[in-house]
Amino acid sequence: MKLVSVIMPTFNRIEVLCDCIDSILKSTYTNLEIIVVDNNSTDHTVEIVNKKYASEKRISMISLKKNLMAAGGRNMGIKRAKGEYLLFVDNDNIVFPNMIEILVREMEKDENIGLVGPISINKYAGNKIWLASGDYHFFSSRPKTLYSGKKLNEVNLKKRYKTCYSPNIMMVSRKAINAVGGFDPMYFIMYEEADLGYRILQAGFQEYIVTDARTLHLSYVSNGQQNVLRHLGVESPVRAFYFARNRSVFMKKYAKWYHLIVYYLLFIHVFTFYYWFMAVKNGRTDIASAWIKGTQKGIRS
Repeated sequence: MKLVSVIMPTFNRIEVLCDCIDSILKSTYTNLEIIVVDNNSTDHTVEIVNKKYASEKRISMISLKKNLMAAGGRNMGIKRAKGEYLLFVDNDNIVFPNMIEILVREMEKDENIGLVGPISINKYAGNKIWLASGDYHFFSSRPKTLYSGKKLNEVNLKKRYKTCYSPNIMMVSRKAINAVGGFDPMYFIMYEEADLGYRILQAGFQEYIVTDARTLHLSYVSNGQQNVLRHLGVESPVRAFYFARNRSVFMKKYAKWYHLIVYYLLFIHVFTFYYWFMAVKNGRTDIASAWIKGTQKGIRS
């Protein structure tokens, strides 16, 4: 049984973090190490985790003095990890007990498999699929939302299908990580998962969504205006800035020239107006301003 290193960056999310850790500890696959990377939280994350899990030898904590966000935090976890497989988990998840076992079993089928991911189910939306793929429509820059919003019994899922990355949770082989060098810290947050997935494909590995593997994603947990902006992925100025900036950075790196012509002539203007309007409409001019600044930075990058 090969060691799986579970890497979870976190920032001020102690309640959901502990629920996520508890679900991983219930996994049927037991040869695990759990590496929690705290991005300089102010909610006593380090103290609470160390105290609550003091007797659990499989858990270790990396306490950062600076917020390196998702990409940098995961890279710090990679440096500590000893596993043959690395499982990157967003901490707002409750993983099914057999999820890790199923993903490892898929990895073991072929040494050329570099990345696998589960189906993510929206816990607060009546058993509907939150994410089931990772790819992009490069003319518009929008992600492809395969099966998103549909109930599991409404779709005919194959056992596995190809993907370009796996948002939210992904298991990556050590061989693939060594080949591509981990996450690009330039992204900080937003698009860093997609960038890793595309680089793994470019390195010659295969990637799959494994539909028997499942996780519950704790999305849309708030109400009202904040819920609207959370749904759009821009609930804070920081996320809005990097979302807007990294969209153009990612497109320039992976889209074809004809995609970019349509993107710059049409879609970047549509998205800029839409996100600015939604932020202003919901009383968040700080988020609207951050989106404009991020868009400008991405174009110049």
